[in-house]
Amino acid sequence: MDTGKRKGRLKTLTAAAGLIQLARIILGAVLGLLFILTWIGTGPAVVDAGSPSDWNSELAAASVKNEVNNGETKGAPQQSVVNGWYANDLAAITASQNTYLAASSARNGTLLMLLGLGVAGELILRGLDRARQLGTTSYEERI
Repeated sequence: MDTGKRKGRLKTLTAAAGLIQLARIILGAVLGLLFILTWIGTGPAVVDAGSPSDWNSELAAASVKNEVNNGETKGAPQQSVVNGWYANDLAAITASQNTYLAASSARNGTLLMLLGLGVAGELILRGLDRARQLGTTSYEERI
């Protein structure tokens, strides 16, 4: 492809839309892409945190297992061992829940940061547009 044609098209687009408007479009496209990549790439499913529907069945299985083991105990030492097994089962489920919450919080924080970058970018572009407008008018017109 001819680079002269490409430069001509860019100048035509810049002249038609304006440099600031073109920067807004580019900023929006880049942030939109980053939003999508963040949403897909940092979800709880990606970090293998399990899902809330799994936790219900895992808690029910741990409870049933605890009831069966409690029926087999004869005395306090055995009961302590059974309680330790149940605590281990619950700890595994709690770790899965904490991983899920941490992944969700990290994704939310990243999305919030991208939103802040978008607002900051828009404010900068507005300031540049305002400075350009003030620079093109004469001093007498501003008064």
